[in-house]
Amino acid sequence: MIHLSTHPLSVHRRTLALAAAIASLAVLAGGAGVSLPTTTGSVTLGAAAWAQDSSVSSEEVTGYAASVLEMDTPRNEAFSQIKTLLTGTSYDISSIDMSCTGTANLNQLPRNLRSDVRTIVVNYCNQASTIVQSNGLTVRRFNAITSAYPQDPALAEQIRAAMVQLQQQSANGSE
Repeated sequence: MIHLSTHPLSVHRRTLALAAAIASLAVLAGGAGVSLPTTTGSVTLGAAAWAQDSSVSSEEVTGYAASVLEMDTPRNEAFSQIKTLLTGTSYDISSIDMSCTGTANLNQLPRNLRSDVRTIVVNYCNQASTIVQSNGLTVRRFNAITSAYPQDPALAEQIRAAMVQLQQQSANGSE
């Protein structure tokens, strides 16, 4: 998981950092399949489902970019909360798979921390799912785009450009 600095960055530097963070969103996508835990169960998707439609509309690019930007704060908060819980233990946060699909390895944590860490991860996954849906995408489509962009430089550039545009609009709207 990538932790972004809390100092103000230029729009360009922040976008580059967030574009790099997109890779960490494979956290949501997982590996061969996606299992997104939610308070009502989990959604599991296989890799074959991701590849069915690789064309991404401009609306989907914008929704994806907005989702990535909106997930940044909750992702960093979850990371910080877990890091705080692990302070004083022998566990390095980078050795813990905190993905929405990888909570099984949380069993390696001390029993007194396991439930709290799992709760933080599930809460983040629920927030991420809500964010994705509020931006007009399904979790399945978000994961398909996450899976597709590393192999598609044009798509990666479209996402980066959409993120820059959204950040500029946000900066101009808050002045």
